[in-house]
Amino acid sequence: MTTVHNLTPSPLRTMTLQSCTGLFAQVMWTPKASADCLDYVLDFSTLLAGTGDTLTAIRSAVVTTATGGAYDLKVMWSAVAGTLVVAFLASGQPNTAQKILFEITTQQGRVYSVMAVLQITALTVATAPPSDFPSDTLTNGKVLIAGIEALPSGYSSNGRVVMATEDAAPVGTPSFESVAAGTYAGDGSGLEVTSGGKAQTIGQWIAALSSGGTQGVGIRSINVTQGTVTAGQPSTVTLTATLTDGTTTAPATFEAPAGATGAKGDTGATGATGADGKDGANGTTGADGVGIASVAVTQEAVTAGQSSTVTLTATMTNGATAPAVSFDAPAGAAGATGPAGSDASVTATNIETALGYTPANGANYFPLAIDNTKDSSGNYNLPAVVATNSGFDNSGGLFTLGYADDPVIQIGMYKGYFGENSVIIRSMTSQPVGIIISNQDGSGTSVSAHRLPTGDGATQSSCITVDGRLGGATGAYYFTNQDNGGGNYWKIQANTQDTSDGWPDDLQIFAAVNGNASWQTIPAVTFSAKSNQATLAAEPLVLSYNAYTFATLPTSPVAWQRALVTDKAIGSGTQGVMAMWNPNTKAWTGLGGETLV
Repeated sequence: MTTVHNLTPSPLRTMTLQSCTGLFAQVMWTPKASADCLDYVLDFSTLLAGTGDTLTAIRSAVVTTATGGAYDLKVMWSAVAGTLVVAFLASGQPNTAQKILFEITTQQGRVYSVMAVLQITALTVATAPPSDFPSDTLTNGKVLIAGIEALPSGYSSNGRVVMATEDAAPVGTPSFESVAAGTYAGDGSGLEVTSGGKAQTIGQWIAALSSGGTQGVGIRSINVTQGTVTAGQPSTVTLTATLTDGTTTAPATFEAPAGATGAKGDTGATGATGADGKDGANGTTGADGVGIASVAVTQEAVTAGQSSTVTLTATMTNGATAPAVSFDAPAGAAGATGPAGSDASVTATNIETALGYTPANGANYFPLAIDNTKDSSGNYNLPAVVATNSGFDNSGGLFTLGYADDPVIQIGMYKGYFGENSVIIRSMTSQPVGIIISNQDGSGTSVSAHRLPTGDGATQSSCITVDGRLGGATGAYYFTNQDNGGGNYWKIQANTQDTSDGWPDDLQIFAAVNGNASWQTIPAVTFSAKSNQATLAAEPLVLSYNAYTFATLPTSPVAWQRALVTDKAIGSGTQGVMAMWNPNTKAWTGLGGETLV
């Protein structure tokens, strides 16, 4: 028997896309365990708002992190529904982050590429995808979406994802609802009519009645009217349906046959006749009674040992107010004298004991609203997160940040770490930890911890800018060792202020000693932005690997290349001179063009 499987996509696993460019190039889905088989949704409604465009097809849906293993994350199926992309995902290695690249096309020719990231938790062991997932014999393996693709004759999805198969409900997919096709009411109303011995839904029946009707159109409402009903006679019933595309069908009229006359009921037994009573005399007509609706009570000031006046004023049920009635309330008897009190016993502890509660310690709670003004002593009393001890155990942990299934980041602190007070941000998963700094428009950067191939730790970022606005338009990098008491420095600096010719000033490399007190007056190297040349403060040293005999000089030198020739001289000078390749003479000469001898 053909079975229709319905799936309503979960809004809890739906990600509405805001942008596909800028800082955030991927979206994060709610994590799942390896054994979970769940539906995930990408919502393009915001991206397509105002365009009149709709999604048409999924060009590809590829798990880019798949390794070919038995427990790779698998896309069981994927489909387009209006502005939604629905994917059914299974398996995945525990404690990994999986990436799925979707390429989506639209009716107007747009193509969107979206990378979705899905964390596989360690809640279950690695579980392979279900092997008995149903095959779709009616639609060549496609998943059908209501309103986008036509369903087989006689079926509708009621606005949900549909698979029509010859198999039972999919194993491991409890969110599917399966019903037999022969009893499935496609419009969700539960109404069926019979035509030619076949059970049809109201949608099929309306399609057959209306000119040009289609099976893919559902029913929004049905208006039923019936003529006057007379016992023993037939009555006229008229049905008019409003379809989901806004059209109204032509009225369909039929006669409801008269019901059969009911059988006559048994005659009930006759009760005994009671004796006649005597007629009573008519009483006089009484006046309408009036009751009290409310009574207001007032009392003058009460003084110990003295009487006080109490006044009662009644409001009647007919709205009238009765005259006030006043009387003296006698003074009450003097109460017994209680034990002598003591100021010393009126303490917060005694009050708490008497009331039977212990107030919460405010120091253990972080306030939602923080008072950052000075107190009467001129001090700021800001709230604090305080650890019970100081140490590097557990990376100085204070608290963690994460999701419901597992922590992701640990926040800690350490006092005196290499002479510094440090805030520690530590990843609790195999992924590196980082900080994303973003502007409102989406521009920004990220800084993350990085392990070098050598095993050393480092930071990495896509872009680092040195801003010279606070230093006279000059930005610089300093290289130093804060534990070196001599304070030796290297500095790379550049003045980025515009010059008269439109080029920035030179990039310079300096050295300094004695705690930044003695800088070299001439930079070791200067790079000119306009001429694109480097200037050295001193003649470069000639290292041993640049020394040659004349016979071993490079055979294909570049223009003006320099080399030390150990077995040649200039004129009557000593052997061992600096030579250069002169491109004008095509020969090795002295630096001034002299002939080597």
